[in-house]
Amino acid sequence: MNRVATNSEAETAILLRMAESRTALLAANSTPPSVPAVLGQTRPPAVGVIASLADAPRVTLLLALCVGAIVLGPRRTIGIVSRSGITAWLGGTVRKVILRSV
Repeated sequence: MNRVATNSEAETAILLRMAESRTALLAANSTPPSVPAVLGQTRPPAVGVIASLADAPRVTLLLALCVGAIVLGPRRTIGIVSRSGITAWLGGTVRKVILRSV
């Protein structure tokens, strides 16, 4: 008989703890955040610049050309750009031909 009473007491204690934790969880979820929301720009400016360069490939190309001309010199930059440009142009043309034929 003690065992039955002990089991029901343990079950009651567990149910009470569950009810308390449920009310605490509901209270925590219903209260508004104590920190006000920041309106406006939340990212650092460098992230915005990088994202805009990723969205505009021609701007990125021009920036790379300018940096290359400064670091490597204009003669080497023109050589590298011409080789890379011809390769990219041929690759793009081949890709378009293959996609049209499929």
